[in-house]
Amino acid sequence: MMSHTAGSKSIATLMDEQVLNGIEPTRAQIFILTHKKHKDGRPLDDDSAKAIKMINERMSNSESSTDQPPRSVASEGDMYSQVFGNDKSGYVRSLGRGPTPSVLWGNRSSIENIVAEDSSNEVVQRLEQEITELKDKHNEEMNPMKQNQERMQSELLQMR
Repeated sequence: MMSHTAGSKSIATLMDEQVLNGIEPTRAQIFILTHKKHKDGRPLDDDSAKAIKMINERMSNSESSTDQPPRSVASEGDMYSQVFGNDKSGYVRSLGRGPTPSVLWGNRSSIENIVAEDSSNEVVQRLEQEITELKDKHNEEMNPMKQNQERMQSELLQMR
């Protein structure tokens, strides 16, 4: 937990105030804004200073590799998550209480996302092959049991 200078303003309000030419600031930019002193622009504490330094280094590296602005306020693997780690399940840090990972990035556990990510469908083919192999193994194991059941039923009929 780090102190911040946002006061009672919500993250959404801060983001709205920082919109430039229709482009919202990223989580990393909001972090930098809310973890510096307003009067002189120095970081609030050592932890904030380290995090701001890491964010600035990553921003300068990414700006040198591409001139495109970030696609969205938050994304998987963005600068913020590179510095602070992945978000916990059901929660996206620095966006307030509203957005969840599934709302922002979709439900990553669904097979549709796996198929969409893998255009060659190798994953689906491998899973279908595993299913077929498991069905075959199941049938092989069940055949002796079915034969035994049939034998027992015929013996029971003879006994009656």
